[in-house]
Amino acid sequence: MEVKIIRQRRKTMVLKVFNAQTAELRVPMKMSLSKVEKFLDSKKGWLDKVEKRMLENESFSNCFDFQNFIYINGEKVLEAKSLIKGFENFTEEKKQKVVRKYYLSLFSNLEKLAVEVSVKTGLTFKQLKPCDSSRIWGSYNSNRVMKLNWKLIVLPKRLVYYVICHELCHSIHLNHKPQFWKDVEKLCPDFKMLKKELKNFSFVLRTKF
Repeated sequence: MEVKIIRQRRKTMVLKVFNAQTAELRVPMKMSLSKVEKFLDSKKGWLDKVEKRMLENESFSNCFDFQNFIYINGEKVLEAKSLIKGFENFTEEKKQKVVRKYYLSLFSNLEKLAVEVSVKTGLTFKQLKPCDSSRIWGSYNSNRVMKLNWKLIVLPKRLVYYVICHELCHSIHLNHKPQFWKDVEKLCPDFKMLKKELKNFSFVLRTKF
């Protein structure tokens, strides 16, 4: 991993990793090179772990071809061109609209599961809406409105279940304090593993389709 050093008017060093190939270290203008190198040496083990994890994630994300296929519950189910006649001749923008429309038509599957989990756990919501965030899978506010990212349709059902349980626990705690996670654990005893697995699918949020 290449680390680009940028000198700025600042008092502290900040290290940011952008991908498996590139990172950036912002340092004070007058800081000595030896001190910068010593800092990077101290971070070498961490950077190696981050690089390895990112390479694994990139390899995993390359298994999904959202331009040509539709995925439901983590499985490839059909070719995108089968959604509408003449699909292969459309512009990329129009193809994305067709695919997006199809996924949104399946949002009722998420609604059904959310109701099932709500009934099972006794945790309720007043309204459920689809969201299109590139950062989060869901949210729950003080008005008891729960939002679920429609791209959850792509994920394995066990992860969808975890996200719904997570958001429903916000009906009790509008925060992420220890008690919140204890309640999540009651619903999903293996939530730590599921939370980690969910991160592997973060590329789905950033992918346009």
